[in-house]
Amino acid sequence: MSTRTLKIPRAYDRWMPRNGDRYFVILGDGTIRTFWWNGTDFDQEAWKFGNCFRMWKDAEHAREAVKEMLLHFHREQE
Repeated sequence: MSTRTLKIPRAYDRWMPRNGDRYFVILGDGTIRTFWWNGTDFDQEAWKFGNCFRMWKDAEHAREAVKEMLLHFHREQE
């Protein structure tokens, strides 16, 4: 089995929305939802976790990577 090294950008290298900006979040069921940045606790936590995307296509790409990683995780647990 091959192991990939994930390259996680430092927090200050990532895009952070400004007040009123639209951003996208991947929900627990895999759906992508649009939110508007207001600096709320939810906004901040989504950004800190890395679940805050400028473009829908970026959220889709991340969702596929997360799905693949979770399936791999569960296979390893068997």
